[in-house]
Amino acid sequence: MKRSLPWLLPIAVAAGGFAALSDVGPGPLLKYAVYFAAAIALPGTLLLRAAWRSTGNWAEDLGLGSVVGATWQLIGWAIFTALGWQRWLIVWPALVLLGFAIAGRQHFRITEPKPLPVAWTWGLAVSAAVMVGATTFGVMAYHPMPPHGEAYYPDLLYHLSMVQELIRSVPPETPQVVGEPLEYHWFANADMAAAVDVTRLTPMVVLFRLWVLPWLVVSLLVCATLARTVSRTWWTGVLAALALAAPQLFLLVDTSVNLAPPVSLLSPSQTFGMVAAVAVAVFLIDLLFKDGSRWLWLITVPVAVVGGGSKPAVLPLLIAAVGLAALYLLVTTRRLPWRSIGTAAVLLVVGAITFLTVAGSTSGSRVQFLAVLKSLPVYTAATGDKTQPGAGGLILPALAHGEVIGTLSLLLGLLLTLQAMSWAGFGVAGRKDPVAWFLLGAMIAGWLGYLLIDHPSVSESYFVYTAAPFSLAGAGWFAATSARAAGRPIPIAIAAFVLSILYAGLLVWARGVPAASTGRQLWLSTRMLLVVLGITLFLLVAWRLFFRQAGGGMFVVLVLLSTAPISSFLQSAVRGDTEKAPTYRAARWWVYPDEASAALWLGRHSAPTDVVATNTWCRPAGPPAPGCDARGYLVSGIAGRRTLVEGWAYTSQAMAKQGDNGRRYTEQPSPWPDRVALTNQAITAPTPELLRRLRDEYGVRWLYADARNGPVAPVLDRLAVRRHSVGKILIYDLGE
Repeated sequence: MKRSLPWLLPIAVAAGGFAALSDVGPGPLLKYAVYFAAAIALPGTLLLRAAWRSTGNWAEDLGLGSVVGATWQLIGWAIFTALGWQRWLIVWPALVLLGFAIAGRQHFRITEPKPLPVAWTWGLAVSAAVMVGATTFGVMAYHPMPPHGEAYYPDLLYHLSMVQELIRSVPPETPQVVGEPLEYHWFANADMAAAVDVTRLTPMVVLFRLWVLPWLVVSLLVCATLARTVSRTWWTGVLAALALAAPQLFLLVDTSVNLAPPVSLLSPSQTFGMVAAVAVAVFLIDLLFKDGSRWLWLITVPVAVVGGGSKPAVLPLLIAAVGLAALYLLVTTRRLPWRSIGTAAVLLVVGAITFLTVAGSTSGSRVQFLAVLKSLPVYTAATGDKTQPGAGGLILPALAHGEVIGTLSLLLGLLLTLQAMSWAGFGVAGRKDPVAWFLLGAMIAGWLGYLLIDHPSVSESYFVYTAAPFSLAGAGWFAATSARAAGRPIPIAIAAFVLSILYAGLLVWARGVPAASTGRQLWLSTRMLLVVLGITLFLLVAWRLFFRQAGGGMFVVLVLLSTAPISSFLQSAVRGDTEKAPTYRAARWWVYPDEASAALWLGRHSAPTDVVATNTWCRPAGPPAPGCDARGYLVSGIAGRRTLVEGWAYTSQAMAKQGDNGRRYTEQPSPWPDRVALTNQAITAPTPELLRRLRDEYGVRWLYADARNGPVAPVLDRLAVRRHSVGKILIYDLGE
């Protein structure tokens, strides 16, 4: 009971958050909680213990077990959906529970308990409470569910369209282009589809409100497990969890479009892929360096497949981790580490398979050193360069043109604030332990991907986000070693925290000083960062040379991990300027009430496999023009129906055109101009032959016409049956 009590805190925070949101009642919350516990976490934990062992405590078992359970559920989802038995998916996890109840009841308990201190439990529970509170109060509140919002972030509607597709089909089609295969890393969306199948809740509620919360808690648990595993020190797990939760603190006093990395609401694939990567890392460390049971491979490989199918960055990091550890063993033992070599080969095969089948979204990528700096809001002001992501040569154009000072200022700010947690773990370099080199391999691969890849949507960031848990594990290990050498870690921790508050205050002050230009403001902030760096180095040298004390490593790690979160919290508390409105209201993504309500009507009155022809492929609504943003997902997302053609921006064909005629991939013409022409003609100048062609060749059953996007021919009322109209939206039934 003493160890269960702290977990009431995040539960209470979640209840308060949903009460404030007031759009999901207690019934759906309880149903989803029971689903996750009984169909994901418990079956996965039983499978984990049967194939491997218990970690000795329920919290870590449930964290790793949830990843295993989700993997098992995805296998069942694929089988049941392919057979058309989605409504019976609950049978799949029930088979596990029944099997263990009959022949494996010993796995329902921990035979050799190794409880962690109560302080560990409180640390994880507080971290979970911060994460859950930030998500519900700060991010979910910013994204009302349709039709209650004024605008909807396009990625959320895109993910909604994939969830709807994955409920009805395996293998899935692209919902925006009927008949085309879905080329995307969609495993996280498939996990949501499985949740919808079992709970019978709507895809919208699952995506916008419920799915991410348990996975955020799981992310804390698995990252804490990895940190404790490599350091053999319990409090490093707490440090890792706090380091993930602390950047979310600003959301308790402000709102934002998304969570602070490496977790994400807008990119479910990042959160899902990261927890899979960390779970695989825990398993591989036991298999490769601790003579783990060979039965563990039965869950390691499938979880690696899930990681690769969730995010393309996952498997390159794991391959690099195993590869660098193997190289270390080869050099130090002068023997070929066949187990590590075989593991790397298996991961390479898994990576090739997932890349060729489900990875997707890599089109338009190229190599460019420091390209990620182009994504920073102050990049153009600091360097004068207006090159878009995905364009330019092998080196950042600003650097190639001699803008060295501006580039270095941006890079310094990036390293010391935005990405501090992702390199804090490099302190384990030089350790005579293959596990340290395993962590280093993942970190190096993450940073190489981050600094060398130039993706049109800045997706190179996911490499360093996925590497963050490995860095936190390394940082905790480094700090624990330093703390043991110091002998008195608590005064060091207090000093680091006090100094971090001072640093954060200086940075917030510097950002608020009036400046003549953005460039001048950047230079002032850079000078303040240099002051912070100089003070820290001076204190370290003085501590070591004059006082001859150890513990400097722990001091640096704590300052690195705490300064940026405290700074962002103070910035939001003092200025409250993360967002300019309490909810998402971007003009480009405005959705009119009649558009949303008509889409919901269509979803209720059409069959899941019906196809719709619609003129809503661009946003904002209005007469289409060359270069419009092709991220319209009204019908495929809100209605949840396949379309003849809708927003094509995220297709591989469109992303491959990044930079053509000086436009981003989101503004490129449709790769399917024939479908666009056919849709326009069907709405503006229809004929019986044309409508028959839509039905016969593409299976189109419905027309969803938005008069804002162009005229709607009155003759449609004679050629088809008008089933619904509201505002400027007309919906016609073409018949079967």
